[in-house]
Amino acid sequence: MANIYTCKTCGLVMEEKGHLCNPIPAKKVVACKYCGTTTGDPRHVCSPKLVNLKYICDSCGRLAAKREMLCRPSPLQIPKKPAVKKTGKSKKSKK
Repeated sequence: MANIYTCKTCGLVMEEKGHLCNPIPAKKVVACKYCGTTTGDPRHVCSPKLVNLKYICDSCGRLAAKREMLCRPSPLQIPKKPAVKKTGKSKKSKK
C-alpha cells in the first residue's frame, strides 16, 4: 500500500509528497537523485539540480526541470547579466 500525504497548508491529498507545498507526515527520508544527499525535505535544491531547473509552480513554488512535474508550471525568469563596462587605461598627456 502506498503512503498518503496531506498538504498542511491547503489540505490537498496525494500519494507523492513532492507535489505538495507543505506535506505531512514527513517521517520518511528521501535521497536526492541529483546529489545523493539524504534529506527529510522533498523540496531540497542542490547545485546539480539547480543547473536543470527551468520551471516554477505558480501554486506552491516548487521548482522542476520538466513542466509535467508541476501542477501550475511557469518558466523561470533568468536574470539578465549586467552590462560590463570596459575600462581602458586613460592616457594622460604630459605638459
